[in-house]
Amino acid sequence: MSGILPFYRLKLVDSTQLELKRMLRQQGELKSFTAVLAAHQSKGRGRGVSKWHDSPESSMLLSIYVKWPIPLKESFEVNQRVCVALKPLLPQEVLFKWPNDLMIGVKKLGGMLIENHWSGGGIKSSSIGIGINVDRTEDALPRAAFLNEWSGEENTPEALAKRIQKQFSVALTRDYHVKVLEKAYHDVLWGLDAPQCYVINEREEEATVESVASNGRLTLLFKDGNVQSFDIDEVKWVDPN
Repeated sequence: MSGILPFYRLKLVDSTQLELKRMLRQQGELKSFTAVLAAHQSKGRGRGVSKWHDSPESSMLLSIYVKWPIPLKESFEVNQRVCVALKPLLPQEVLFKWPNDLMIGVKKLGGMLIENHWSGGGIKSSSIGIGINVDRTEDALPRAAFLNEWSGEENTPEALAKRIQKQFSVALTRDYHVKVLEKAYHDVLWGLDAPQCYVINEREEEATVESVASNGRLTLLFKDGNVQSFDIDEVKWVDPN
């Protein structure tokens, strides 16, 4: 992608995802890889009813609008592409927990919220929201990890956001064979190596992640050798923190 990429900085916004929606509504169209960065969100959220906890200036709160050259057929392909594109910019320890968390061990570094825009049976564009904890704060949650503590660097939210925007413009829309993308995503997937506790049908069970299908279904391997696949709302990881 050549040329200057639009980058908007806001001190306070309800959410960067909502700001992108307003921009699309007002302008009718946006340039691909348009980015909105906020110092603080008053209504930041994750998947479903989850809320994003941040302290002003301590987190990277970013949304990027992406137009797909060829419409995508599966929502989860967007998730896979985002994870694979993000990984080179993050510490080696960072892996991606299905469906939308950035993890270091059992600590959460950040999260993603992806909203896809469909047309004619395919995804023509996506608004990709990414929140990453950059610096530790006094009110930090026990389950949180922080980028600068792990990287040993002094990242600022704006510098990190601009690196992600540039990386996305180069890597996110490249042409992937489906099997190549599936393997690349599998290589950055969290939960493959150690059993974790999950709530399934109101019972806690330990299992390791075996794979995630192209339609987004998670496959778990249980201690008794049983293998079972789940939709997003059928299983919940138990946070040990």
